[in-house]
Amino acid sequence: MSPVSARAVLRSVAIVSCLPYITLKTAWVAGSRVGIPDGSGLLDHRALMAVANGGSVLMDGAVVVLALLLTRPWGLRVPAWLLALPVWTATGLLLPIMTGYPAQLLVRTLGGSTGGAEAAGGRPFLSEWVFGVVYGGFILQGLSLGALFVLYARERWGRLWQGALGELPASPTAPALRVAAVVASLLALAPGTAHLLWAAG
Repeated sequence: MSPVSARAVLRSVAIVSCLPYITLKTAWVAGSRVGIPDGSGLLDHRALMAVANGGSVLMDGAVVVLALLLTRPWGLRVPAWLLALPVWTATGLLLPIMTGYPAQLLVRTLGGSTGGAEAAGGRPFLSEWVFGVVYGGFILQGLSLGALFVLYARERWGRLWQGALGELPASPTAPALRVAAVVASLLALAPGTAHLLWAAG
């Protein structure tokens, strides 16, 4: 498959995987209770729920814009700094779901408890199928956007990555950069470990 057709397929997956979430949220804004069981806490604050759902529809709509940006020629002209916030936000929102939800399914499959509201004797929050549909869509979004970003970065900045590190010209800042990279890697271990433990339940 050529890079162009791969981008088209990945873009379609990213956009189509937004539809279940956007459809559900739009239905809830319109007053539907599909997927919301009787007694759910979501029914206690209708106005707040409508505002939150409207905002989350806009956020998932941003996935469509990001998918287009990563695959259309005009996306290569977007300033690199402008990509930082949406890519960082998408990573922060989708990565915990991409790791945590499959881990929860694995724990359930092995007979463990994930500590849901029903297990604790509380009121159900959402129907069980909603999590599968929505989180499944999020996982597809994360995988497709991640792959699209790799293709985008390779096309836009690939020439900067060619060659071995040893071939780079000597620089007075090289030792400081190496130290900074090691320190940053060590500092990332703590939150990375915490996220891994959280994802494992």
